[in-house]
Amino acid sequence: MTSRNAKEHDTLLAQLKSVLSERTEAAIAARVVLRDAVCAYVAVEHARGVPLTTVIQTVKDILRSAENGSVKASGELAVQLIDWCVEFHGGATRAGPVLVS
Repeated sequence: MTSRNAKEHDTLLAQLKSVLSERTEAAIAARVVLRDAVCAYVAVEHARGVPLTTVIQTVKDILRSAENGSVKASGELAVQLIDWCVEFHGGATRAGPVLVS
């Protein structure tokens, strides 16, 4: 690799690292906001006595609608978000495993 190519390579690598770092930080921040919103919803619905399976289905429906047209629209994110909430609250919002497809 010539000196010029090496310099171009280093510049591109630095740009790539910067963009990936910025995008990753933004994605993490957005996911935290999403998780907090879902946790707040789970807490309110739990306090109202709504079954967790109903809450999961509602969150899945909302996310499916938001992901409409996405290459990989699935309910996995909804379940993961609610699982995080349940874990955070020490299992206070459900008694036992919930299997929802």
